[in-house]
Amino acid sequence: MKIAFTHPYCWPFMRRGNERNIDVMARYFTRQGHEVTTISSRPGRYGIEHDDSGTRILARPIEIPGMSLLRINTMHTFWLTAWRELQRHQFDVVHSLLFTDALAATMRAPGRGFATVFQMNGVALPGLSCRRFPPEAAMYRRVMKSADALITCSEYIRALVQEHYGVDSIVIPPMVDVDTFASGSSRAAERPYLLAAGDFTVPRKGIRVLLEAFPLVKREYPELVLRLSGCMPEQLIAPLIRTMPEKIRGDIELLGLGRPDDLPTLYSESSVLVLPAMGEPSGTVLMEAWAAGTPIVTTNHGGVPEFVTPEVGIMFEPMTGDLETRNAEGLAEAIVKAMQLAQNPATADACRAHAQDFSGARIGMQIEALYDRIR
Repeated sequence: MKIAFTHPYCWPFMRRGNERNIDVMARYFTRQGHEVTTISSRPGRYGIEHDDSGTRILARPIEIPGMSLLRINTMHTFWLTAWRELQRHQFDVVHSLLFTDALAATMRAPGRGFATVFQMNGVALPGLSCRRFPPEAAMYRRVMKSADALITCSEYIRALVQEHYGVDSIVIPPMVDVDTFASGSSRAAERPYLLAAGDFTVPRKGIRVLLEAFPLVKREYPELVLRLSGCMPEQLIAPLIRTMPEKIRGDIELLGLGRPDDLPTLYSESSVLVLPAMGEPSGTVLMEAWAAGTPIVTTNHGGVPEFVTPEVGIMFEPMTGDLETRNAEGLAEAIVKAMQLAQNPATADACRAHAQDFSGARIGMQIEALYDRIR
């Protein structure tokens, strides 16, 4: 089968859930013997790469003078790239993870004869997070009406899509390369670590509440170190840390983005992964942590409660109707419980077993069966 994955941005040039998801799926389906092409963009010149993820067509992002005044960005102009590349190449299935390239795919499909899949690992909502110009909600509606199959990453996102767009979808969680994250070094650090990984410029991810909770947790675990891995501009993090006692500040490690190859070891060396986010669609970092044998702490909100069991993680209540939880006491209590969970010899194996629910063997079969139904 000739499969195309499309998205404006790709791993490792952009390191978020969607980009990781496409990379994992491309590698899985290539190993299964399919002919896989990823259509995306990257900084610099147009190029075509061939590796164990198949073929990657990487265009230069399209930037037009003055487009920012119209609130247009490279996410929107990628429609032109997808339109062009889908005309140049022949595919059986085009699997898109953003509405702009999905729109190009559904418009190209009648003339090119391929089936289309639109996967939503999150969704913009009319009147809330959609822009009026460009008319993003209208673009979403057209794609949802035209695509041969719609995937949502959780029941939470499925319900939002039903409520705001009036269409149903198939729930398939993100695929995780379990073997990659199970290959990190063993948990043999001298001191216990908490790990938080993500884009800390996004307020709903909960960096503020985590830094408020950390000193509270240190009362129970004075040797605990907090590692922050991800996008963290100094102007954002420094004011949050500056008011802390020197002893607390000294036990916070700002790792920055680092290298993608560092992630398996970071997960496996940590006692607990913390994701105190609001409205998280599914939480790929949680699944990666489980693959490394690491329990998690997360907010009882969004899509993540669908995937957490008491054997592999602890949830806390957000105690807010806002976009950002400030329940530092609840988070600290959850971290203490998770640290106790991490000390249980059975927890690491329980986490690894739970991660198999998101492995290529299980998720890949569901997606491949979907492809077969719609072709």
